[in-house]
Amino acid sequence: MIFWNTENKIEPKKEFYSKIKEYYIGISDIQVPTELLNEIISKVTDQIYSDYKRFWKQYPKSRKRYSTLKMDDIQHPFIHFMITDFLSQKGISKSREYSKILFRMNDEEYDKHLDYKDWYETK
Repeated sequence: MIFWNTENKIEPKKEFYSKIKEYYIGISDIQVPTELLNEIISKVTDQIYSDYKRFWKQYPKSRKRYSTLKMDDIQHPFIHFMITDFLSQKGISKSREYSKILFRMNDEEYDKHLDYKDWYETK
């Protein structure tokens, strides 16, 4: 067993990827096409890992916090915004349906998400 020294390093990106993949595969329950889901998992991993690396340098006192993936970060509005934009840019016809699955939202919650996204981007 490898013991991870969280004081000196950030967890490897492949660890982030495997946790994020496990999470999204679990909640998508084969309702989102595999190829699309893999693209989303890669995008989310790249974004979160990049953020963690930046925060690791930017906030030295919070290094322990940014050394391993905190699963709550997957539910951050910015991650949802990124996925919403990605599906929209790809022209995915079922983007609303897939987003609701991946964000664990109903219609009302998803509409609020879109309103918040619009507010944030136009404020």
